[in-house]
Amino acid sequence: MGGRAIAVLIMLFLFQTLNFFDKLVFGLSAVPMMKELGLSPKEFGLVGSSFFLLFSLSGMAVGMFVVGRFPVKWLLLIMAGVWSATQIPIFFSGSIAVLVICRIILGAGEGPGLPTALHACYNWFPADRRSVPSAVVLQGISVGLLAGGPILTYVIVNYGWRTGFLFCGLLGLAWMLGWFFVGGEGPYSAAHAPEAAVAKDKALPARVLWGDPTVIGVIIMSTASYWIVGMSATWLPPYLQLGLGYKQVDVGWIISGIYLFQSPLLLGGSWLTQALQRKGYSLRACLGHASGYALLAAGCALLLSIVTSGPLQLACIAIAFAAPSLTTIFGPVALGAIAPAVQRGRLIVVIYSGNAASALVSNALTGWIVGEAGSNVPLGYAHAMTFTAGVLIVGAISAFALIYPERTIARFARAAQEPASPSAVAAVST
Repeated sequence: MGGRAIAVLIMLFLFQTLNFFDKLVFGLSAVPMMKELGLSPKEFGLVGSSFFLLFSLSGMAVGMFVVGRFPVKWLLLIMAGVWSATQIPIFFSGSIAVLVICRIILGAGEGPGLPTALHACYNWFPADRRSVPSAVVLQGISVGLLAGGPILTYVIVNYGWRTGFLFCGLLGLAWMLGWFFVGGEGPYSAAHAPEAAVAKDKALPARVLWGDPTVIGVIIMSTASYWIVGMSATWLPPYLQLGLGYKQVDVGWIISGIYLFQSPLLLGGSWLTQALQRKGYSLRACLGHASGYALLAAGCALLLSIVTSGPLQLACIAIAFAAPSLTTIFGPVALGAIAPAVQRGRLIVVIYSGNAASALVSNALTGWIVGEAGSNVPLGYAHAMTFTAGVLIVGAISAFALIYPERTIARFARAAQEPASPSAVAAVST
């Protein structure tokens, strides 16, 4: 790796770190924000869910039609500019309308962030050396959540919740300045012949591809997983503070502990399933069962967090909010194993951008459930987390019942050998 490639990788790592600073600041500001703006839990939930209104649509659109067709340096600069432009006005305005509009635009700007960052990373590393750089970019998420807890809590507690948004906006401007001088297309931005050759694989009709049980299982499982992943930045801080009684100054450190636990969990879980595959275990066991156990453990842990206390309660919360992220590894790996190469990218992009829509519902519904409890706020949070645990368990059941990669591979192989009818050709998803 050359020095320029390493510099680009560091900037992309910081790009993802900044991404999750922007997400976390809203949840950490929840209690003082609701008090100052007079927001009920229902209204706060709606404001939180507004972030995801365009998140999925923009992620799918940019990932499918923009990334790879325009210079990635300027795409990332525009995204970071949108992030800063939607954080700084909140510092100067007391309007709820401004807050909602900024959150909607921020969601649209952050939706395509990860796939664009990975594309930029691939431009600087050859095909056989992209796994580790990709992992470095993804670790920016964990570091953003880990460092964001105490840093943003300190800013909010000492300088006010509005300053937290200003701080994130200024960080975005600083990143833009660095990326302007460091960023570029890289020596591997052009398609390589070995990679282009996979486009010759035969595409499957859409009804065969999207109607397969494994694909449906991944859709349900990933949607259930993102239900809690998407609401964690908004509702985890107030759940800890108002639902479980932790002090605001402690909440940031608890959240950091959760994401400190998440990082080795993701690395260890992916290493273990890969090692089991090498030893001959089936894809169903390593990907389907593993996803089911991750969501089942998260659902049960979330239920236990309501009735326990002390270190055991914190351990349950860590499992509940960290374990579902394992499915973001197992799901795409399963899809990559079963899908024809020409449809693999679109299948993963559509599913893992579209599932973010569940966060739109989970944020609003959590606020509604908490608000229905009236003055008994802890009871409202207990009901909301019980419902969330049910969603996770449904996702676990779908993984156990539907994800059979070996069967799907055989089914797709048979479908690829069948002569294509005119109607099937028209239905092919390219």
